[in-house]
Amino acid sequence: MLFTKTLLQKMLQAAFSAVENQLAMLNQLDAAIGDGDHGTAMMAAMGAANVAVQKDGSLKTTLETIGWDIMSNTSGSTSALMGSFFIGMSQTVSDEELDSVQTITMFESGLANIRTSTRATVGDKTLMDALIPAIAAMTALKEQSPALTDIFTAAAEAAQKGADSTQDLAAKFGRAKNLGERSRGTLDAGAISTALIYKAYAEAVKQEQDNYKNSHS
Repeated sequence: MLFTKTLLQKMLQAAFSAVENQLAMLNQLDAAIGDGDHGTAMMAAMGAANVAVQKDGSLKTTLETIGWDIMSNTSGSTSALMGSFFIGMSQTVSDEELDSVQTITMFESGLANIRTSTRATVGDKTLMDALIPAIAAMTALKEQSPALTDIFTAAAEAAQKGADSTQDLAAKFGRAKNLGERSRGTLDAGAISTALIYKAYAEAVKQEQDNYKNSHS
């Protein structure tokens, strides 16, 4: 199975549902050390992404449109970073069907672009604590030419582990930074939402893989 615009549509639909289902939890987490609106912001961003992915255009154009639409239709630092990620993804795409190596390269490019917009890294109690390990897990599989299901399963597991680690971290960015050591003991909402999204991606890819196998058996 290859990565296509149709698969991307399924992934984003699953991600929106995952965020929507955990909206209250994400806002509650954010309220502890932030503005209390992270879940709402993420749902708006994923909503914009789901509208954009349905528009006409190539995979490359669609990824770029998703990025700009997220930034145009939603506000906040998280939305800006998400938009930057999708725009970065578009920069290495030239085909309508991507194999596993091309897919990993696409996600690596997304991370590279987001890093031009933030200095946050692993250990800073931000979404990067989940995102960086997720992409690193993909990269670790690159030479094996793995199935898409393996790529996204590994990314989801790494993202969750990274998100869980934020409980013991002190925030170094955003409003939570002002709390210093008092920000320890609470999970970072951005990292948790990122883990939710990658888990949804993995489940959507697995479902499509199962459908593909059934239709070709």
